[in-house]
Amino acid sequence: MHKFNNDWLFLREKIDKVSRNKKIIEKINKYFQDYKILSIADLGCGTGSNYRYLYPKLKKRQSWDMIDISFESIKEFKKKTNNKNKIININDKKIDLIKNIKSFKFEKYDIITGSAYLDIMPKNWYLGFKKQNLNTKVIYFSINYDGFFKFHPKHKDDQYVLNLFNKDQESDKGIGQKAVGKNCSQIINKLFSKSHKTFVFDSSWDVSNNKKFQNMFLDFCENVLEKNKISLDRWLDFRRENIKKNKSKLFLRNKDFLALKL
Repeated sequence: MHKFNNDWLFLREKIDKVSRNKKIIEKINKYFQDYKILSIADLGCGTGSNYRYLYPKLKKRQSWDMIDISFESIKEFKKKTNNKNKIININDKKIDLIKNIKSFKFEKYDIITGSAYLDIMPKNWYLGFKKQNLNTKVIYFSINYDGFFKFHPKHKDDQYVLNLFNKDQESDKGIGQKAVGKNCSQIINKLFSKSHKTFVFDSSWDVSNNKKFQNMFLDFCENVLEKNKISLDRWLDFRRENIKKNKSKLFLRNKDFLALKL
């Protein structure tokens, strides 16, 4: 799985928290109102931001399995996590869900969830995931990139950079296959629309007041330019100068996906 820098993961956690669509928690709690305990698998758990967001908002007692291919992320998660009063147990498992999608026991969980996960997965993973989860009660994936971001003030190279960024989002993100990128929410919604009641909600970022985040996002853009052997200093300099002067705004469009078994 793609190994993101933990500094980036912790920086974006607060932004993800306020950006997630609040309607989803209401629907999940209503769906499980007659349950006493929920069994949850967090796919690509990283350092645990999805867990830290969800566990206090779910009203029932919970058992979590944290799934990731990176020992470093799981180790970081353990440092920052103590069992809470609603948590029965937390297990961490190092599993490659690309290679082991068919053998993973999805059926033992009430909720399959993940955050910032779908857009880096390859197309063939989706077909395997569908087959394994046709009877899963609740599927919830948050903060899925939807193919659009914009800075303010405008610059003539904005669309060019956006196109390059979106193309890069469909490249191999460290798993050996090309990612689906910006189409992820549409793909998974179509796959589960017959077996589940599905929802796609907005969870966009507005980070206009976060200079550190904007600069780090620019680093990602610069990396994309370098990978394509493109020099665009005029755009990067313009962006960084506006951030420095507190004149920059950044909006990035994400979607949250929810499926409830019919």
